Amino acid sequence: MHIQFCREYYGIISVLVQTARAWKSPTYEQLRSNVVKKTLTASKTFTEEAIEFAIDQQMDEVTEAALSAWIGQRKIKGRCRVGVINAGNVPLVGLQDLLAVLVCGHSYVGVLSSKSPYLLPAFVNTLLDQGAGINAKFVDRDEMWGSVDAVIATGSNEAIAQIRDLASRRGLTPERCLFRGNRFGIAILNGFESENDLDGLALDVLLHEGMGCRNVALIMVPAGLEPDNCLKHFAEMRGVFPAHPSTSGKLSMQQAYLAATGQPHAYGDGLEFLLSKGAPEIQAPGHVRWVEYRDQDEMISVIEALRGEIQCIVAREEIREQLPSSWNVGSFGSTQMPTLDWQPDEHDTIGFMCSL
Repeated sequence: MHIQFCREYYGIISVLVQTARAWKSPTYEQLRSNVVKKTLTASKTFTEEAIEFAIDQQMDEVTEAALSAWIGQRKIKGRCRVGVINAGNVPLVGLQDLLAVLVCGHSYVGVLSSKSPYLLPAFVNTLLDQGAGINAKFVDRDEMWGSVDAVIATGSNEAIAQIRDLASRRGLTPERCLFRGNRFGIAILNGFESENDLDGLALDVLLHEGMGCRNVALIMVPAGLEPDNCLKHFAEMRGVFPAHPSTSGKLSMQQAYLAATGQPHAYGDGLEFLLSKGAPEIQAPGHVRWVEYRDQDEMISVIEALRGEIQCIVAREEIREQLPSSWNVGSFGSTQMPTLDWQPDEHDTIGFMCSL
């Protein structure tokens, strides 16, 4: 028998909204500052500016209207314990999964990444301070497997293959597992992009040092279009979101290889970013590939061949109107600002919660 969502049972939506507001209020300024500083000591890629941006963006998404629309009229079959193995490549990357588990009335059993072990627990603690009637805890991975009825895991393709095998040996059927692997974003240009478009593109490419499944790793452009104007906006964006100190070291070997092999490329002062021209092949994080297409058919063909690896696509409106509707193409600047109801790897997280 189906049961109503816990918004009627716990009033969890109201508490989630209060918590999100609190995290942006002066009252929690010191707590937030402390957790950001602790996160910086753990991560080798996060910057303070990027963490603050991610917190503000995600807290703005947690509204009563957005949560209610995300749930809609859907109902759950029963309550269970959901293990969530979190990635740590982007600040607060696991918040959507946490919210999905809680608004559906399930128990949350989280496994944190060593890259970001502080943000999610601090958010949960604030929820409890606000009076949330939730079941949520964080454990190590071995402990999680012995106490859950379902699992969500996000990570590299290699890590997910191992987790999938372990889940099977632990008796979790495929219907009770939601796995997400490597993905990336693509930008499509036509040469008529505005200054605002290119500002947005710079954010899509640079914000999290090339990490995260929504980061734009390929820029598709008409044959002959040069990247000079994009590079200018990339450099300007680095004035707002400085590169992590480790970025130049990570890109130096790739830049040296490109130079030694005579491959066309460009980079920012201090190797704050790296762009190369070539085939549509994904490079290491922080290294974006500039890919030329001769016509729209070729561009669509290239992207279709990569569809299984693509998380999101961005382009100007006139390009979006000419592309397959199934692609769900967004606007420049949107990749690092996902809405609450976005579907990672095209999986509906609330739908998964309802199926358990």
